[in-house]
Amino acid sequence: MRHQNRVKKMNRTKSHRRALFMNLANALFDHESIKTTNPKAMELKKVADRLITLAKRKDLHSLRLAFAFLRDKKVVRKLFSDIGDRYAAISGGYTRVVKIGLRKGDAAPMAIIELTQKKEPEKEKEKGKAKEKKEAKPPKSEKPVKEKKEKAPAKKKAAPKKEAAVGEEPKPKRTRKPKAEKKAEETPEGTQDA
Repeated sequence: MRHQNRVKKMNRTKSHRRALFMNLANALFDHESIKTTNPKAMELKKVADRLITLAKRKDLHSLRLAFAFLRDKKVVRKLFSDIGDRYAAISGGYTRVVKIGLRKGDAAPMAIIELTQKKEPEKEKEKGKAKEKKEAKPPKSEKPVKEKKEKAPAKKKAAPKKEAAVGEEPKPKRTRKPKAEKKAEETPEGTQDA
């Protein structure tokens, strides 16, 4: 009987488990939402919440502890500058796990783990700015009407024909013969095709 059953071993060694959660945490903080199996998601929730708590403290010691686990400067920078600021006002509940059913191949229970407060996507911000600019422009009725340009004539692919000199006959063009005519010319007329 195992008392104080704190860590799910997941049939992995300690170093393998640590590497697994390092990779999952890096992916979670980078993409802010990932899909994995339900047991992994439940264990990752504990790890991610602890790292976000470190990011909220914003001191050198907590930064070094986070980097010792994640080992990725880009993700640690995002964690401390962006994600830590989002959760400054709240204490706990930084991630959510949503069960999404069974995996098709082996029927493993799957889940999506995501940050509860997502960053506003850049595209939506740009759309909002574009709408403001459109409102500032005058209506279409006040715009001067542009004249339509005529299309230039299409360029001919063939070069202009040179006139034949006096007394010379123009060369006949070569044409392709259908296959049936070619076979008829190749086979002697006395024999028949089988």
